[in-house]
Amino acid sequence: MAAKKRPSKVAPAKGTAVNSPESSINNPKPKSDDSSPIAPAKVLLIFKISLIFLIPYFYLIFYHYKIESELRRSILINAVISLIGFFGTVTMIPVASKYMLRRGLFGLDINKKGTPQGSIKVPESLGLIVGGVFLVVAILFQTFNFTADSNWLVEYNAALSSICFMMLLGFVDDVLDVPWRVKLLLPSIAALPLLMAYAGHTTIIIPKPLVSYVGLEILDLGRIYKLYMWLLAIFCTNSINIHAGINGLEVGQTVVIAAAILIHNIMQIGASADPEYKQAHAFSIYLVQPMLATSLGLLSFNWYPSSVFVGDTFTYFAGMTMAVAGILGHFRYISSSCSFLPVNSAVLLLVCFLNHLIACSLS
Repeated sequence: MAAKKRPSKVAPAKGTAVNSPESSINNPKPKSDDSSPIAPAKVLLIFKISLIFLIPYFYLIFYHYKIESELRRSILINAVISLIGFFGTVTMIPVASKYMLRRGLFGLDINKKGTPQGSIKVPESLGLIVGGVFLVVAILFQTFNFTADSNWLVEYNAALSSICFMMLLGFVDDVLDVPWRVKLLLPSIAALPLLMAYAGHTTIIIPKPLVSYVGLEILDLGRIYKLYMWLLAIFCTNSINIHAGINGLEVGQTVVIAAAILIHNIMQIGASADPEYKQAHAFSIYLVQPMLATSLGLLSFNWYPSSVFVGDTFTYFAGMTMAVAGILGHFRYISSSCSFLPVNSAVLLLVCFLNHLIACSLS
């Protein structure tokens, strides 16, 4: 993240007494600030913001579309468990923040340099809590929706394996500060369980303006489709990680994209008559709802002024989760790319900066 900086450890000067009994008696050691509580969660603010997309989302579920009762029941059960995950995230972040500070996982907000807030140690890598709660919620949901002979169970567990793998790799990046050339390869490794377990369609729907040029409405890519899935996983994880550095930006864009994916899924379920197509989009909802709920819990602490940093753990976790939701939800339209429109713009600007096509005035 660009908005944090770890202070360097300075060795004590020669001749300075360190841990001497006399100095300990005469000058009592001040209490470490790692036990100081972080700012309270902005739950009310997050609730007001979430109403912007929750109201139209539940309107589509209950009133606009006639969704089968069994499918609606599964979506609502997932939503209730996700709500529990939200409160679990809000409860666990203050506790985990103390441990992060004790282990030296903190940063300084360089965007507040020169102000009193700029010298405060901000715990980071709190995306580990979000990912952990998400996995617990997703695993608990299996007991309500999947049976041992379910066709989706293998792909569901493969998806959770890829997400867990990517979350752990993100935490390794936070601790070891992995170079960028290695970061580009991490998602390709984490996506392997999903690629091996995927047994869905390999077709894409050509956008209507391009049908006259291609001559087909539906194109079967065959094995190339798995290459597309692999590249999509790499793009999603790194795009969230690149577009970062401002309080609330990483989590905020994740919330916006996740809300767009949920509404898109409900619209596709309501407009389709194909049971398998509906189940694919419902599968995407089962993954995105818990991610949205836990991300909102993190956003309540990461909203400006941020009291925690999310770390690369969260950006990799969120990117892989949305990639998995798009792949297993079988977004055959360009909808997945449109959902990442803000990120696409940031990546395009970054490419222009790197190639000196646009002058960059940042120092």
